[in-house]
Amino acid sequence: MKTLSRANCLLSVNESITYDRPLFRRMPGSAASTHHAQGLAVSLLVAASLYSAPSFSAQNDVDAVGKWLNERTMRAAMEDSSNGVRRSSEQGTYQVIPLSELDAPEEVKQHFRAEIALSRAGVRRVSNGEIPSQGQLISSLPRTVRSNAELRRRLPSPPSDLQRTILGAAELIGMEPSGALDGLKSTGLTRFYRVNGLGIVEFNEHNFRAPGSKVEVIAEFQNIRVNGVPAQLEQVSDDLGRSRATLEWAGENKAYSLIAIGEGDVEQKAIVLQQIAAGVKD
Repeated sequence: MKTLSRANCLLSVNESITYDRPLFRRMPGSAASTHHAQGLAVSLLVAASLYSAPSFSAQNDVDAVGKWLNERTMRAAMEDSSNGVRRSSEQGTYQVIPLSELDAPEEVKQHFRAEIALSRAGVRRVSNGEIPSQGQLISSLPRTVRSNAELRRRLPSPPSDLQRTILGAAELIGMEPSGALDGLKSTGLTRFYRVNGLGIVEFNEHNFRAPGSKVEVIAEFQNIRVNGVPAQLEQVSDDLGRSRATLEWAGENKAYSLIAIGEGDVEQKAIVLQQIAAGVKD
């Protein structure tokens, strides 16, 4: 297993789960959640292993994180079932917590410490093939596009307005629900764009104020600021000229992420993502 992402570490509680497309991989230390149909969100801190094939020791670390995530999910689900309606009706929260306060065994914290050190080293070099080509991405993306009126019926709050960003004039490839899924409704939305000179851009928004939601991120992973609040930026590139920049931050009611994948300078991608983030309006 190369990485431990939200797509492959989450347990389903009843019928509703948070998921991600495997080609768009999240950063270590970013937040993820499992949910049930009444709105419970159990925050899970996702630890990605090194982007190259892990050593035996690194694999053990990833396995330990996966075990901890599963145990935490089951524990929270049991607590929720005992608390009943009261828990599911509480407004969701977003917290930035120090690693020292994380409810995790030492081997899990040590894995995060190693990832934090790597995240502070600047642009990461990854093995060829780790970053997909634009053709691979395009073939995997949804083509569904829904109107704002329909999205307002499906989401707990209107979708973020991107018209003041370059995404407002970019080609919208498609979109899909994310976060807690309950029938046709969801707490989040992911949109995919093709941007000239940048590549494929994914914009994800998740309303963490949805009843029962809880999102936590590790403070030490926050290495930049967006709109005056702590954020996390990651930049990776390979020897084929491909690169990926990822930016995650939170506003008053939503957690956001932007991922740009394509050929060219990753630092330029990072600059553009920060410009987009500054223009997102809710």
